[in-house]
Amino acid sequence: MRLYASSLVTVSATARALATGGPGRVTLVAMGSDGAVRTDEDELCALHLRNLLEGRAGDPDAVRRVILAGGEAGRFGDPARPHLHAGDLDIALDIDRYDFAVRVDLEEAGPIARLERPI
Repeated sequence: MRLYASSLVTVSATARALATGGPGRVTLVAMGSDGAVRTDEDELCALHLRNLLEGRAGDPDAVRRVILAGGEAGRFGDPARPHLHAGDLDIALDIDRYDFAVRVDLEEAGPIARLERPI
């Protein structure tokens, strides 16, 4: 079993990493907020990743527009939430900003995330 943590900034690299080695089954889990509340960004990331895995290009601009039209984008830059800097939203929506996947290995000490550069 291989486990990856993905987001829009690494989505294409994650798709390539998953395709390497030809897994028989891929399970996508959109974690949302605290693993309990669905969020547009996580749901759309999973949908975009599925499209890539199934050989479809997807539409990164449409993904960005839907997320920006949703209520979650307004959290960034809210003075009551200083930990959600307005500039972070631009980075989070920069689809394929990074050309690496984040593989998570379950080790005795706990989960360890490592960069993986897929072919």
